[in-house]
Amino acid sequence: AMAGPAVGSAVSPMAGPEVGLVAARRAVRVSGPHRTLSHPVIIEVEPRENIAAGRFGWGLAPWAPTGSVHRVSASGRLLNGAGLGLADAARSGPADGAPDGGPADGAPDGGRVDAAGILAAAAGRSLVAVVRDAHRDEQTRSLVSALLAARPDLILVEMGLPFWHPPEGTSYLATYGASRANAHAAAELL
Repeated sequence: AMAGPAVGSAVSPMAGPEVGLVAARRAVRVSGPHRTLSHPVIIEVEPRENIAAGRFGWGLAPWAPTGSVHRVSASGRLLNGAGLGLADAARSGPADGAPDGGPADGAPDGGRVDAAGILAAAAGRSLVAVVRDAHRDEQTRSLVSALLAARPDLILVEMGLPFWHPPEGTSYLATYGASRANAHAAAELL
């Protein structure tokens, strides 16, 4: 039976959600220079669905300044980009890589944005790229690499397994998970 912890186990039946946050804080690994954020643009690259995880809520939005988080697909499909000119930087047209070729959520006509559009929207502001399991998708790695080439001050947050690593000297946080507690721990360090 799995009704509760085994007799003599270290897990308290009264353990609350703070246990997850404590564990998430311990799991985060930080490397590269520490950067202070100034009016950040946070780009979350939505990974392809997989049979194990499917779609679920993840990311830094609950702890980020309002309007600073923008979600794009690995192929550049703008999923949300309202405000800050990211939607204006999107090119209108069919959404390559979209299952139905239809419009992206929050972007009329299947708006697309590339590294140049993201960089233009982030001019004069801190830039944070948030990925999940970047090792699984070449398009994600290509987008992040293009952003890093132009903005070596970019902060990269990996909210999955950090099997792919950015170039030496990149400000990098690896959370080892994409739960709410993992995102909270990353946001505290940003």
